[in-house]
Amino acid sequence: NGLYQSLRARGVHIRLARQRIGARSATRAEAQLLDEKPNAPLPTMARTAFDDSGTAVEFGNHGYRASRYYFDTTLVDR
Repeated sequence: NGLYQSLRARGVHIRLARQRIGARSATRAEAQLLDEKPNAPLPTMARTAFDDSGTAVEFGNHGYRASRYYFDTTLVDR
């Protein structure tokens, strides 16, 4: 089971999430883990997800290997 499926099974429903997408240089340790060169571009994403009551239930800070990852978004006029 994924995180959100497990939360739903326990009665926690994600209402909204805020994500911040950015980029920075990889540290030496990150570059080694990702098989990249030190200071290689590192796409980043930070996320906080909130339940129906507005309580934060997920926090995440992520770094991605630029040569193997892309962000795909859809924008909708409401």
